[in-house]
Amino acid sequence: MRRIAALMEGVPVESSATHGLDPSLVEAAAFAWLAERTLNNAPGNLAEVTGARGPRVLGAIYPK
Repeated sequence: MRRIAALMEGVPVESSATHGLDPSLVEAAAFAWLAERTLNNAPGNLAEVTGARGPRVLGAIYPK
């Protein structure tokens, strides 16, 4: 985090624990959020970050 903070001068860098999310659960929470977005046919990207031409649903659901 010190390295990220040094590279992001002027931008606050905090642990997710500061916001009530155990750092060991961040990856699981991210995948759960992506799954929720996909299940609701909602975009999971920000085009200005990903370079996509617009909002996109990420992932797919394959029923048994």
